[in-house]
Amino acid sequence: MNKKHVSAFLFAALCAAGAAQAQNVAPGATQEMQFPSAQGSLSPPSTLRMTVTPEAPPPPPIRDTPQSQAEFQRCRTVSDRAATSNAQMQAGVEQCLRELQQRRQQQ
Repeated sequence: MNKKHVSAFLFAALCAAGAAQAQNVAPGATQEMQFPSAQGSLSPPSTLRMTVTPEAPPPPPIRDTPQSQAEFQRCRTVSDRAATSNAQMQAGVEQCLRELQQRRQQQ
């Protein structure tokens, strides 16, 4: 192999090692790595700083009871039939959603 292939391979290995180390860092911590770390490298040294930010866990899925779903459908049906304009239909949907949200908070 010539020097370009060796340098590319060394760079890829260092990137993979850095990524593996970054996964083991505490959230919010800053990690510094010096490149190249091999003696005799022709590349100038540089510093790479990585800050790991934690990802928030996804919220739990919302599970409505069959009674709550039926109540929402009933509310929508009554609201849609009573509406005579688009604005009234939107207001009715908003009200049905508010009631659904209240039932979810009571669970």
